[in-house]
Amino acid sequence: MQRVGKTRDPEFAGSTALVTGGGHGIGATIAKRLAAAGAAVAMMGRDPGPLKETAVAIEAAGGRCLTLQADISSEEDVKRAVAETVAELGSLGILVNNAGIAGPTGPLATLGRSEWEQVLAINLTGTFLCCREAIPHLREGGGRIIIIGSATGKKPLLNRTPYATSKTGLIGLTRTLAAELGPDEITVNLISPTVVEGPRLDGVVRTMAAERGISEGEMLGELTADSPLGRGVTEEDVAGVALFLASEAGANLTGQDYNVTAGSVYY
Repeated sequence: MQRVGKTRDPEFAGSTALVTGGGHGIGATIAKRLAAAGAAVAMMGRDPGPLKETAVAIEAAGGRCLTLQADISSEEDVKRAVAETVAELGSLGILVNNAGIAGPTGPLATLGRSEWEQVLAINLTGTFLCCREAIPHLREGGGRIIIIGSATGKKPLLNRTPYATSKTGLIGLTRTLAAELGPDEITVNLISPTVVEGPRLDGVVRTMAAERGISEGEMLGELTADSPLGRGVTEEDVAGVALFLASEAGANLTGQDYNVTAGSVYY
C-alpha cells in the first residue's frame, strides 16, 4: 500500500483538487494520494471528525489541505464549499465526486419515498451540484472531473434499487458532460468499482446477509463470485486510477467508465 510521504512528485504541483467525501474510505485515500503528489487538496464532507483526521495525515506529510463541512445535497453548501476552495487555495483544477451513501436494503415495494429520494439527492443530484459549481473554475485552465460510481450501475444488485439507480444515472451524466466540456479542455470520467474492502463494505455485507438470511461469509462470496481473481478491490486500486485520470497521461481520456472490479465486470 502506498503511503503519504515527504517526497513530492511534481506531477500535481500547483494544482488544486476538491474531493467530496474526503473523510472516509476511497475519498480519504484519493485526497492523501493527490496531496502526496503535490496538489493542494480541499476535502468536503458532513462529519468534521474524519475530515480532520485526513487533514492531519496530509499536513504531517507536508501537504496543504482545507476541510469543508458541507452536505453535497445542499445547493447552498456546495456553492459555499467551492467558493471557499478557490478563495483559500487559489484555484480549482480537479474535482473528485466521491461522496455517496449506500441507502436502504430491501425490495422496492417496501421502500418509502423519502428513502428513495435521499439516495438520489446525495449520489446523483449532489454530483450534479458539485460539477455545476466547479465548471466555471475548471474552464479557466482546463481541468478534470472524476466521478466515483459503482459497477452496481451496470448490473443488478438484489434489494438495492435506489443505489443502483443513482449509480446508473452517473453514467449518463459522465458521457453527456464530457461532450459538453470537451471544447473547454475539461475531461470527465467515471470509475466504477465493486466490492471495495473497508468498513462501508462490511456494513453493506452485514445488512444484505441479514436480509437474505445467510452468513456474511456467504454474502461476500456471492459478491465476489464473478471475479476471475476471486476477490474484491482496495481503496488504493481506485485511487490509482483516479490519479492517472487526473494526470497529464489522462489528458485524452474523457467520457469513459473505468471498471475497477477485479475482472467481475467487462462492460
